[in-house]
Amino acid sequence: MTLHCSAITAALVLTAFIVSNPICPVQATVFSQSQEDSSLYFMNPLKILSKLFSQPPANTSPTMDDSPEVSCPVGPPLNTQKRTEFGKTGGTAFGYPSSGGVLIKDLDVVDALYLRIDRFAASKRSSNVLEEDEFCERMRRIGATWWGGEQEYIDVLLGVRERTEVEARVLVFGWPSDGSGVWVLRYASDRDVPRDLGRVNLAVNMDERCRVMKEFRATFYPDPASVEELR
Repeated sequence: MTLHCSAITAALVLTAFIVSNPICPVQATVFSQSQEDSSLYFMNPLKILSKLFSQPPANTSPTMDDSPEVSCPVGPPLNTQKRTEFGKTGGTAFGYPSSGGVLIKDLDVVDALYLRIDRFAASKRSSNVLEEDEFCERMRRIGATWWGGEQEYIDVLLGVRERTEVEARVLVFGWPSDGSGVWVLRYASDRDVPRDLGRVNLAVNMDERCRVMKEFRATFYPDPASVEELR
């Protein structure tokens, strides 16, 4: 008798929980019956326990017929023809080397001038392979990061994965207008960047950039070919 009462009490508590939680998987199973059949479970709570414990284990693999058709949303394909795109706080340049992958660089005024791209209107990549490779070389000379594909870049921004050591590094290049060489600033990651390095981004030409970079103890290379990142 005591066992029977305990079972009834447990069933009543379970019923109250199911009713108050519409997303409960038990409710989806138990009350998927007709309206008439569902009322029987309210009238006889023991049937709920019987129904519950008659279900297969949660990790039981469903058969082909029992498997619900689930479709995951798929975004539009990434645009591999864009040269630039603009957001709320600036723009980003993209280069597609013939060797594969994509070079990506957040732009400031000096970068855009050096790359010879429109600062105010989005543009498309060159359809000429040689021209595109030349553009990619210029991107490398201002510190663009190479990615296996734009999706890898997006995954990092979304936190799907961490940056690799190469992806995390921050490089700043300054090319004097007299062609005397190149100035380079290197940081292992954003965490190592000085708090006021943003002053570099306020330069309006390369000579100004080089002058500010010197204040951060940039390294000067008379021969750009000796710069490891540019080889």
